[in-house]
Amino acid sequence: MSEVLFIFVGGYILLSLILIPFQYRYVEQMEKMRKANEKKGIGQSEMMENMKFEDQVLHANVQASMIFILANILATIIYKVKNREKVAR
Repeated sequence: MSEVLFIFVGGYILLSLILIPFQYRYVEQMEKMRKANEKKGIGQSEMMENMKFEDQVLHANVQASMIFILANILATIIYKVKNREKVAR
């Protein structure tokens, strides 16, 4: 039983590590969209309302899927660390 759990957890971690570059690009694009909409005076809820239905579904799946949680958290941390360095320079 513990071997199966070890394989499952190891596979999930490996999958998350593979997905980090994709999630990082997603986080980066969402941040760019947020900043562009912020300049226009559009809030996040209004931004979501203005998205196409397909984009809303993709966004919901990326944010809420259990498969992407670890990769999303790690990508967000990496993004924030990289951007903190840019602001400090």
